[in-house]
Amino acid sequence: MQLQFDTHPRPERPIGADEIGVSSDEIVKAISRFDPIGLWRVDLDRGLTYWSDAVFEIYGWDVRPGPVDVAKAIEAYHPDDRAVVARCLEEAAKNRTGFRFVLRLERPDGGHIWVKSCGLYRKTADGTEEIYGYFEKFSALTRSVTILN
Repeated sequence: MQLQFDTHPRPERPIGADEIGVSSDEIVKAISRFDPIGLWRVDLDRGLTYWSDAVFEIYGWDVRPGPVDVAKAIEAYHPDDRAVVARCLEEAAKNRTGFRFVLRLERPDGGHIWVKSCGLYRKTADGTEEIYGYFEKFSALTRSVTILN
């Protein structure tokens, strides 16, 4: 399998939650209402990774507080995909950019699922370098309607 990595510069127009009229928490709640969508952050200076509960759920792991071992997390991917995950993180850190992938995650029950993740580099106000992003199950598009009562 041959992989191609492209960089797509994209002009950014910052859109704040206050411009939209809803809080960041409300946005996260809305997009994760029907399917788990997890948030994650890698502190590059300290080598620590943090997950929201939904990332643990998608992995099929028990939720626990504190940092997650990123090497163990990468080992949960299909053997053919592990190097791709590592390379995405390394390239985003090195080039101060981001990534998006759809890859296979092996579950504790022996099966696998497709997952999608997107990560972006940032430097915080205190100078800490991080990559942060979201993580979700990926499935083929289907026509579907769900109405909340």
